[in-house]
Amino acid sequence: MTNADYLFVYGTLKRGFCNHHWLGGARYISAAKTVKDFALYTIEYPFLCHTPALYPVFGEVYQISASELARADELEQHPDDYCREVIEVLLEDGTPLMAWAYFHPRPQGRLLTEGVFTAGA
Repeated sequence: MTNADYLFVYGTLKRGFCNHHWLGGARYISAAKTVKDFALYTIEYPFLCHTPALYPVFGEVYQISASELARADELEQHPDDYCREVIEVLLEDGTPLMAWAYFHPRPQGRLLTEGVFTAGA
């Protein structure tokens, strides 16, 4: 892994949410959305799932070091709970980028009707 790795976050790791501090010194790059369609479920915090493929998911991209990624893995209980995968995202300016994202293997909770997790969703 190099220092140029990226992490796409869509839930409580975003700025202004309760787990953002787990990213440590990760550098915010841009708002972003997934290129492929996915689904977001929530039980107070979101679950990104491959199926059903309903909509692009919106979030933020961070440049992240190996130690910061290890902290995020700890929070997300990778690989026992969430599984980290590389996906393609589009930055706010339209630039494509490959980034890590955390997926949950099973849909849980309430399906969000749009690809955005907000406080109280």
